[in-house]
Amino acid sequence: MSYLFTVLLFFYLILFANAHADLPLFQSFVQRDGLAGNFVTRVAFAPDGAAWLATSKGATKAQGKSWVTFTSAHGLGNSWVNDIVVSGDKTYFATNGGGLSLLDGTTWKTFNTSNSAIPSNYVTAMAVDKQNRVWIGTLGYGVSRLDGDQWTKHSLANNYVNALALDANGNPWVATSNGAFFFDGKTWVQLTQSTGLASSRVNTLTIAPDGRLWFGTDNGVTAYDGKTYRSYKKSDGLADNAVTAIAVDSSRVWVGTTRGLSVLENGKWKTLTRADGLVDDTINALAIDANKNVWVGTPHGLSIFGGASLVPATTLPVVLVHGWHTADSDQLDDTEFRFIRRYLQQDGIQVFYAQGISPYKTLFQNAATLRDVIADVKAKTGAKQVDIIAFSMGGLNTRSYLESSYYQNDANGTFSVRRAIILGTPMAGVQMWYSLLTREIQDRPTEPSVIELTPEYADLFNRTHAPPVTVPYDLLIGDVRGQSGLELLKDFPPNDGLIDVWSAHALNGPQVRRVTNADAHDWSPSPSIINVTAYLYPEQTYQRFIRNALRDPDTRPIDSAAAPVDPIQPRNITPMNIDTLRASDTITRSIVIDTNRATRFISRWNTGDADVKLRAPDGTLYTPTTVRDSFSQNAVIVPGATKKGSLDGAYLKADIGNIIFYSIPHAQSGTWSLIATRLDKGDKLMLLTSYADLDADLKLNAKTDRAWYIPGQPINIEASLSNKASGTDVRVRIEWLGEGKSPRGDATEYRLSEQANTGTYTQAITGLTRGGYYLARITARGTNLARERETIFAVSPQTASLGTNVSARADASGITVNASVNATRAGDFALGVTLRDTRGQLVASLTAPVTLQAGTQSVSVKIPGYQIRARGIDGPYVVDLILMDASFAAVQVDERTKAFTTDAYRANDFSQ
Repeated sequence: MSYLFTVLLFFYLILFANAHADLPLFQSFVQRDGLAGNFVTRVAFAPDGAAWLATSKGATKAQGKSWVTFTSAHGLGNSWVNDIVVSGDKTYFATNGGGLSLLDGTTWKTFNTSNSAIPSNYVTAMAVDKQNRVWIGTLGYGVSRLDGDQWTKHSLANNYVNALALDANGNPWVATSNGAFFFDGKTWVQLTQSTGLASSRVNTLTIAPDGRLWFGTDNGVTAYDGKTYRSYKKSDGLADNAVTAIAVDSSRVWVGTTRGLSVLENGKWKTLTRADGLVDDTINALAIDANKNVWVGTPHGLSIFGGASLVPATTLPVVLVHGWHTADSDQLDDTEFRFIRRYLQQDGIQVFYAQGISPYKTLFQNAATLRDVIADVKAKTGAKQVDIIAFSMGGLNTRSYLESSYYQNDANGTFSVRRAIILGTPMAGVQMWYSLLTREIQDRPTEPSVIELTPEYADLFNRTHAPPVTVPYDLLIGDVRGQSGLELLKDFPPNDGLIDVWSAHALNGPQVRRVTNADAHDWSPSPSIINVTAYLYPEQTYQRFIRNALRDPDTRPIDSAAAPVDPIQPRNITPMNIDTLRASDTITRSIVIDTNRATRFISRWNTGDADVKLRAPDGTLYTPTTVRDSFSQNAVIVPGATKKGSLDGAYLKADIGNIIFYSIPHAQSGTWSLIATRLDKGDKLMLLTSYADLDADLKLNAKTDRAWYIPGQPINIEASLSNKASGTDVRVRIEWLGEGKSPRGDATEYRLSEQANTGTYTQAITGLTRGGYYLARITARGTNLARERETIFAVSPQTASLGTNVSARADASGITVNASVNATRAGDFALGVTLRDTRGQLVASLTAPVTLQAGTQSVSVKIPGYQIRARGIDGPYVVDLILMDASFAAVQVDERTKAFTTDAYRANDFSQ
C-alpha cells in the first residue's frame, strides 16, 4: 500500500500540479449523504468494519450503503459527541454536556453528574483498557476512570483535557494546554516544551504501532520514543504548525492541521488540501481503517483517502400528506410540515407536498389526488418510488390510495411507494373525543371528511380495505400523559391528546408495524409555547424515528413493536350545552354532577377566543388564577406550569383546538355553573359547546340494533342506565347528516319508553327514507343525574344494487372479479372486493372507485397477483362484495357475502 500511495501521489504532483486533479483523491460525505451533521469530531471503527462518526449533531454508524444516526432522542446524553470508542459489543460516547453514554446492543445508559460520580458532564476524550475500564478526559475536571459503576478521579496540573490515549500497557497519556501527562499507575509525569515537546499547548496525541508517541501542538508535531524527541514544523513541510489530529499506520504519519492534511512517508512531507478533494482544510479527526484508508473528519464533513466502500445514503423523494385541516393557502410553508421540511432538506431528501387534498373531498377523491401528486413527483425527479409521511387524517387518505385500484391496478403506480410512515392516525376512528366529533359533524355539513373520521365509517372502511403486502406501514402514536403541562390527560386512556393509542394501532397486516412514543397531536404550523413534544416539531421524533427509516434501503421498522393496549370505552359525559355567542357575550350554563369524583369540564368553540370559569355548588369560583396548576398554549396565563392558586384542580387552554379544560379531582355533587365569555371582537358567530366528562359509576349505554338500514326499515334504539333507574326522562334527537348540503334540516326528537321498570328504554323509529348517515344523540335526565351518548347509523340511498351475476377469472397477473351492478342514477360509487380462503383467513382486500351510468352494467376489479403471492395462502378463494355510494362520505348500498368461490389456485401460481 505504501508503494501504491507513492506512485499515485507522484503522478498526481507531476501531471496535475498546476490545475489540480479533475478527479479528487478523496471521497467526501456531508449531512446530505448520511452524516448526523457536518462537524465531524471523531472517527472510530467497530470489529465488523463499520465506521462510527462523531459529530456535533449526533453519532452515525456507517457501513456500505447503511447510515444509522443516533442523537439525544435515542439515548445519547447529548447530541454533541466529542469521542467514540468501540470495545467489543459496547460503544461508548463522550458527549459535550451530557456525560458518558453507553450503547450495549440496543440498550442505552448514560453516566452524568445527577446519577453517578462522574466529575463532569463535559467529556472531551476517552479510551477503554484491556480490563474494560473506561478512562475519560473532561473539561475542567481532569481524568477519571470508570470500573464497573465506580469512578476514580485524577487531578492534573491542567484539568482541561484535549485528548487521551492508552499505551500498550494500558497506561493513559493525556493532552492538555499545559503539556502532556503520563500515568504509570502510581504517579503522573508531565511533558512540556521544556522537556522536548514542540509546544506545551498539546491539542492531540496518538500512539503509533511501533509504540512511539506523537503529540500535536500549536507549534508543530513531536514524535517521542521514550527517550528522544523529534519535532516537525511548517518549515519542515507541515501544512501548518497548528496540529489538530494525528493518525499513524505502519509506514505513514498523517497529520491534520488547520490548513490541510500532511503525510510523512519515507522522510518526506506532502500536503493535501481542498484543491485535492478534501471537504475542508481544517482537520478535526483522523483515523485509519483495517484497509489503510484514511478517514478525515472536518467542520464541513468527512473525507476518505483510499478505496473505502462507503456510498452515500440512498433516499427517495418524500411526499407529505397533511391532516384533516391545514392552512387555507394549501402551501407547504404555511402547514404543519414547515419544520419537518427543513429537517428533511438538511438531510438531502427531496420534499414534496400533496397539494389539493381537502376535507371537502371524500377519501376516494383525495386518493385520486394523491395518485396524481406521486405521479408528478416521479416525473419531476426520475425516481421509481417515493416514501410517504402522513399526519393524522393524512394516514387515512394514504390508505385510501394504497388500498385501492388507484394504486394496486395502476400500471404506472404499482410499487410507487416504498414505505408509509403514519403519524397519529385514527385507524378505528376518533374514539376518545367522539362526542365532540359529533358536534363537528353538525357544524360542518359540507365536509365528508368529518364523517369519515367516525368509528362507524372506520368500520365500513376497514371491511373494504386492507394494507398491501408490498408497502410497510409504520404506525406511530404518542401517549402524552407524561408530558409536562398535559397531566390532566392522565384521566384518559393512552392518547396523543386527540387520538387514542388503541385506535391508531387498530390495523392488521403482514407489514403493519406499531410504535408508541410520547408525542402530542399538535397540528399548528408554529411550536407550542408550553413546549410539548409533537410528531412534527421539535426535531426529536424526526431524529428518533424518521431520519433513519428514510435512509434505510431495507425498510426495517422504525422502532421496536409497541405493547398492545385495551380498546377504549365510551366516555361518560353530561348532556352537551350548545350556545351562540357574539362579541363580548357572556353565558351561564348548568351542569349536574352526581358524584364526588374526578370530573373534567370541557368547553370548545369554533372561532374567536373565549374565557371560561366554573362555580361549584357551594359558590367556590374556579378560574385560571385560583386553581393550583394553570397551563396556556399562548402563554396568556403562564408559559408552562406554575402554582397559581390553592384550589385543587388544573386548567389547560389549548388555542390550537379552541378548547379549555378544567380537571377537578373531587368535584362537589350538585349543580355547577359554567360561565363563558367571548373575548374577541369578531363578527362571525361563536358556537360554544360545554359539558362534563365524569369518573362516575352511573353510565348511560345506548345503541341501535344495526349499523346499516334500508329506507323505511325500523331503527330500534335502546338505552339503559347502569343503575337500572326507573322513571328517567330518556330522549333521542335524530339528525340527517346530509349529502354535503347546508342546511341539512332540523333534528327530530323522540322520547324512549321504559320497558317494565327495568331501567331499559326503547323506541322504534320509522319513516327515515333519505339515504346517508344519521346522528342519534341520546340523553337521560332524572333526579340529580344527567347523561348523554351518541351513535351514528346509515340508511342506504338505494342508488345502486349488486346483481346475481358474479364471476372471476385468473391468470398469473391476478384475479379479476366481475360483478353486475344496477345503478338508479349515474354518479360516483366504489366496489370493495375481499378475498378469503375457505377458513375465513384474509388474502387481499381493495376498493375500486368507479363512475356508474344509470342502468345495468358490469364492474371489474382486479386483485393483483403479487398481493396474493406475497400472502402465501392457497385457494380456493371466497369473494365478498360491498357496494358503496361515494357521492359524499361513502355509504353502503348493497353487500354480497360469499358472492363467488374461485377455483383452487395456488399462491405461487401468481407472478411477483
